[in-house]
Amino acid sequence: MKKRFAFLAALGTAALMALTAAAPAKAAGEIEQIQRRGELRIGYVPSPPGTAKDPRSGEVTGFYVDAARAIAEQMGVKPVFIETTWANFVAGLQSNQFDMSIAATFATVRRAMAVDFTRPLLYLGSVAVVGKDDERFSSLADMNKPDVRIAVVQGTAAEDFVRRTLPNARLTSLGGGNLTAGFMEVAAGRADASFEDAFTASQFVAQQPTTKMLFDKDPVFFLPIAWTVKKGNTELKSVLDIGLENLLISGQWDALVGKYLQGGRYVDQPNLREFPKTAQ
Repeated sequence: MKKRFAFLAALGTAALMALTAAAPAKAAGEIEQIQRRGELRIGYVPSPPGTAKDPRSGEVTGFYVDAARAIAEQMGVKPVFIETTWANFVAGLQSNQFDMSIAATFATVRRAMAVDFTRPLLYLGSVAVVGKDDERFSSLADMNKPDVRIAVVQGTAAEDFVRRTLPNARLTSLGGGNLTAGFMEVAAGRADASFEDAFTASQFVAQQPTTKMLFDKDPVFFLPIAWTVKKGNTELKSVLDIGLENLLISGQWDALVGKYLQGGRYVDQPNLREFPKTAQ
């Protein structure tokens, strides 16, 4: 009987060794791959002032670029910037063309089904652009009518907002990645209103004196803007979240952004208190 048990034990050990040998080696983790490569590959979409590319030198600048450089430096790797587009950055993540995207992306439920978002970098409010002499709209309810033409860029958070909030208005969704396309429809008289983030709207109105902003003192909705990583890339997301949190708490985030613009954006920073709290 003992010989039989010994034989079975030996057989089991041999089988286990064979299975172990046949099993594929576990792939290196996301961070380990980046460290081995010595590079953090960063996808970006030119969108000043967060990201901009000098057409002559090819140099990439902007406050998102500066923040990504700072985090890569702390990781001990070289930041490598790879240009992409709004239409292709998700595919670039999914196909491992780059490890992360610093395209300033509104975090929405639909997008979260395709990519993983970092913690919010900031919050940006959205406003409406209308003709300068148009006095019809004092509230959103004034726009929710069948004779009001609203133009927005297809696939944006603004399009989703208009569909949900102003269902009675006549909506036109414009293709392409130009966030000012709806504003241009207003300036040309082909639309009565358009919605987009307050910064983009203010830049457009400053250049187009025939238009004006509505709700700029009280934006109609706020959404978080975040960076993205490939769906399921939890290791890199965790590192980026810590890096961004440290930039915010230390005040470096304000300094980085302050070199490029003033105001118009918001952050959600918790108040710090002594721990543990003592009795009064």
